[in-house]
Amino acid sequence: MPQVQALGATHKHAFMRLFVVGAICALLDFVAFVGLVRVGIDPMKAHVLSFACSVSLYFVCIATGILVRIDTTVDSGSRLQQLVIFFFLRLLTLGLRGGIFIVALTAFNLPVLLSGASVVFATAAIGLLGDTLFLWPTISMERRKLFAAVGMIIYLLSLRLVFLGFANLLPEEAYYWNYSQHLDIGYLDHPPMVAWLIWLGTTLFGDNEFGVRIGAYICWLLTAGFSFYLARNLFDNATAIASALLVAVLPFYFSTGFLMMPDAPLTAAWAATLFFLERALLGEKRLAWLGVGLSFGMGLLSKYTILLLGPAALLFVLIDPRSRRWLGRKEPYLAAAVAALLFSPVVYWNANHQWMSFAFQGSKRMGEAFQFTLPSLIVSVAVLLTPTGFIAAAASLKTSISAVRSRRPGMARALFIFLFTLVPLSVFVLFSLLHENKPNWTGPLWLAVLPSIASMLVGAEGKEQWPGRRLRRAWIPTIGIVTAVYAALFHYVVLGFPGVGYIHNIRTLPVAWSEFGQAVGVVEAAVAKESAAPVVLIGTDKYFLASEMAFYTRQAQRVQHNSIGQSAIGGDSLMYDVWYPAETVQGSTAVLVSVKRNELQQDDIPQYFSRLTDIQEQVVRKNGAVVGSFYYRVGYNLGGCESAGMHCASPSGS
Repeated sequence: MPQVQALGATHKHAFMRLFVVGAICALLDFVAFVGLVRVGIDPMKAHVLSFACSVSLYFVCIATGILVRIDTTVDSGSRLQQLVIFFFLRLLTLGLRGGIFIVALTAFNLPVLLSGASVVFATAAIGLLGDTLFLWPTISMERRKLFAAVGMIIYLLSLRLVFLGFANLLPEEAYYWNYSQHLDIGYLDHPPMVAWLIWLGTTLFGDNEFGVRIGAYICWLLTAGFSFYLARNLFDNATAIASALLVAVLPFYFSTGFLMMPDAPLTAAWAATLFFLERALLGEKRLAWLGVGLSFGMGLLSKYTILLLGPAALLFVLIDPRSRRWLGRKEPYLAAAVAALLFSPVVYWNANHQWMSFAFQGSKRMGEAFQFTLPSLIVSVAVLLTPTGFIAAAASLKTSISAVRSRRPGMARALFIFLFTLVPLSVFVLFSLLHENKPNWTGPLWLAVLPSIASMLVGAEGKEQWPGRRLRRAWIPTIGIVTAVYAALFHYVVLGFPGVGYIHNIRTLPVAWSEFGQAVGVVEAAVAKESAAPVVLIGTDKYFLASEMAFYTRQAQRVQHNSIGQSAIGGDSLMYDVWYPAETVQGSTAVLVSVKRNELQQDDIPQYFSRLTDIQEQVVRKNGAVVGSFYYRVGYNLGGCESAGMHCASPSGS
């Protein structure tokens, strides 16, 4: 008892020492921030430099022995491991700190010094919590693993939330925002769910990045929830937590919780469908079939690839003896009817639009030129899941095959994991032998094998077998590295780092699309002053520039629906061809915009205008620094040259 009391007193003393050192470092952090701002340093950079000062002081305290390990009964690792943990925690803290800072400064409109004080306080609190759990631990390794898993999930949720409204939209996101501006029950390249979610988000939170993306964030919560309960049903609570952690960390699922793409609702619907299928097929719950129908129907409204779960379910029912009885019951057929009813608006839209969406995703893709893309498919899976996740998925599937063949306990579970992963995957593999594969296509299908990977991660299976043991060891650095990359990337894209510039190409990273839109808006306003005809914007790529101009030039000039794509000059711009047929913009003055000069020099452009100006270059700046440039030229009397039989502009100029 005296030893326990002494150890408790030592822990209390150590915590107070951590608290005092942390408070001193926080004071230095704030004083340095105030001083840097007062001498004219950009606050976004000042917060990084002041944080570096506090980290340096903390590091000195470690190096000089002011902070040392006080409980030798708890394994806190070697000196090198402690240093790695120290810098890892600081990097994660910096990423989240940057998000909190920009939220305080711009969303809450707090004064600079008050915003700085808020992030200093948040940094000190996060640092104290992280250090007491992982740098100077007083709890067992098993409890630290649990805290680490839950903490990482909470951290990644917080990181995405604080940056959700500040990173510029990717061109694809801006394109789907245009969907929501032309709300419908169907579109050329995708079903309407992404448009509906963006419309709802922007209606509730405003026509901004946060409003566009909040639907993706909620979809991730649904994905994580259904994945948690699927893993718990298949294995246990520890595996369920590990499965949720994988959904939080793995690049594909992390991105679907931030970027508003059709993959976000598709992945949520896929996870829900798997959960209800497991309850129906393995849990033998009749009501679960209603959940299958609803979630499968919502998936069909998100992206057509969820259809691949249908053959997998049928194969499972045919192979598994206990599940064959469902063939003679009404519930599966009612589930199919519910899904078909939910999907019927898309069928109706296609029937009234020459079946263009079904053709675009079906016969058109099958008719594309031959390409052998299996190697790129394999590489994309390694990127979506990380190399560790890729190997773990392969090992888990091998374990499932062995369980099915040997008919050992858990065979039905293994068959479920195997079929609902391999059936969809086989379709993409076969397709890659002849056609191009998109990198994101296989992302949702790995949800079926994640519980098995998570089981291997927590050691529920294969404790003494390779690669289970080595994979468990590999997951720690994998999770740490990808999380650190997320933290650094978000901070770099939104706030930057002192002394680190951006690549001079606005299409490389989403760092300056808003500045690009403002610059285009200035050009547009100048042209509008001199033109009696309406002014339209034409991006000379497929849809990237048109989409970004539609979102960000609108914000600058508060003008809507004048970024029309390139169909008016003979190009293909997907849904822009439907929204803005050439005849509806005839006679307009067009500002042609490109990030490549040669795209504005094409010989066929002059035929669409009666007069065409020379090509001009416009530099794009962010916080005073050049981040890229774009090119533009102005065309007059769009589409009027040929219809009037006039002499068209020459390619060389006006």
